[in-house]
Amino acid sequence: MSYRIISADCHIDMTWMPGDLWVKNAPARFRDRVPQVRQTDDGPRWYAEEKELGVFGGLGFGFDRVQRGFSKHVEKMFEVGFYEGGPHPTTPDLRLKDQDLDGIDAEVMYGILGIGLRMQDRELIQAVYEVYNSWAADFCKTNPRRFVGLACIPNHDPMAAAKELQRAAGLGLKGADFAVSTAAFPIWHGAWDPLWDAAQECRMSISFHTTGYPVREPSDDAMKQEYDLRYRATRTTMFQIAAAEFLAGIVFSGALDRFPGFKFVLGEAGVSWLPYILDRMDEEYEDRYHQLNLSMKPSELWRRQGYSTYQHEPSVAVMIPLIGEDNIMWGSDYPHPDGIWPDSQKWIAEDLGSVNPAVQRKILCDNAGKLYGLL
Repeated sequence: MSYRIISADCHIDMTWMPGDLWVKNAPARFRDRVPQVRQTDDGPRWYAEEKELGVFGGLGFGFDRVQRGFSKHVEKMFEVGFYEGGPHPTTPDLRLKDQDLDGIDAEVMYGILGIGLRMQDRELIQAVYEVYNSWAADFCKTNPRRFVGLACIPNHDPMAAAKELQRAAGLGLKGADFAVSTAAFPIWHGAWDPLWDAAQECRMSISFHTTGYPVREPSDDAMKQEYDLRYRATRTTMFQIAAAEFLAGIVFSGALDRFPGFKFVLGEAGVSWLPYILDRMDEEYEDRYHQLNLSMKPSELWRRQGYSTYQHEPSVAVMIPLIGEDNIMWGSDYPHPDGIWPDSQKWIAEDLGSVNPAVQRKILCDNAGKLYGLL
């Protein structure tokens, strides 16, 4: 297959998953507490650990109810029929049609990792991820040239994480997603070496998909009622910046030297902030932290082993030389309400129209294609 555009950041959210998947496939001891859809007077709802999560077929990670007027982008999704005909993200034929509508040849699909933020039992979460990973591998086999699945990796135990990554590689998944912010150890801790080692051995990159900057929340109901819109606008704006911690942590951990074949991705992190952080890491390393004895400058380690994805940034063209043309991957964020599907071609032309065609091809196709084994 000849590729032109590969979206390196798309999603399959729990809200769109088959409602009985875990009841049918999880170990018997977990089946009363696994994620499952139950019929209620308010329609089908997701539950896990006997707690309600939200609606089936909702808006992204949050399980929010789909409604006209939620945003300009959601309204566009209504207009092109995304919410008609069944669950598009988890129905192969419908998902392929959505790719075609957007002019996309293939996509890298992040999974249900965020459900780990909504559940408490670590062993149960691992079982949920294992069932998902097996399902995702089967889903991708329906069209392996256009569907690239990422495994969800447990973050409560390094050896369990490494074992599941190895299993996922055997299933045919092409990369992994790992939740840094809630992990048992910080990303800079040596306890995670078994995971980085497994990733290098299996030639699977690990993504650190941003889950949002820890913006201070309203402290009571009265404050929330008066200021919620301002709080949410602040949090949404800061969403990508959390990835700066992931980048600095993995670089200063020394893992990139210990495992030079290990590749990492800052998922949906954006890129325009990267030059400052790269400069900052270099300056601080040279001034105060050279005793870490890295093999090269932090920015050089980034260029050797790191990637970040973005969807629409007006300043990306001027930032490319400062970040590295081999380290940037474009993604549409389909089917999230803050993504750019089905208007990706418009934003690609606007952001990259002035960029050399060979560099455009790297960002839109070759970098992702090589990382995930499509090219």
